[in-house]
Amino acid sequence: MEQLQQKKRGIVRRAAGGVGKAWAYSLGLTSLYREGQRIVGTLGALGAHVRHKLSDSPANYRQESFDDAVERLSLDEAHLIKQAHIFQIRSMSWLAALLLATVWLAWQSLSGTLQLQGFIVWLGLMSMTSAKSITWRFRFCQIRDQELYSFGPWFRNPGRW
Repeated sequence: MEQLQQKKRGIVRRAAGGVGKAWAYSLGLTSLYREGQRIVGTLGALGAHVRHKLSDSPANYRQESFDDAVERLSLDEAHLIKQAHIFQIRSMSWLAALLLATVWLAWQSLSGTLQLQGFIVWLGLMSMTSAKSITWRFRFCQIRDQELYSFGPWFRNPGRW
């Protein structure tokens, strides 16, 4: 039996390939290539997500009323009242944290120690605490009204708050 042997490249050719690889690595071309592959993969996943969202319709989602959800979760009136109370307390707690962050900003500006970093931290605290307060208030209102409605119409109608 005749075995096939592959001929090795010459030493000069192997050395040139090694030098070329080392040079590409030292310039950062290999990491740039890997980063490009990662970005292309992320863009492909984003495109697939957008395509999926564009082809999606409300018919693919479950539509249920508040009473259906209460029955499915086997909740009683006492549990709903307790949960509404918990949501109300959480909403007020986050609102108190928002007021505390505002007092902290006022104290920093009056004491003259307000810096850009402090303002950015305050802005983040204010955004987070107001979002959490609104979220818990929304959940409380859903239980109070005993209706499952979406956030947008509720937020645009201050009478429901």
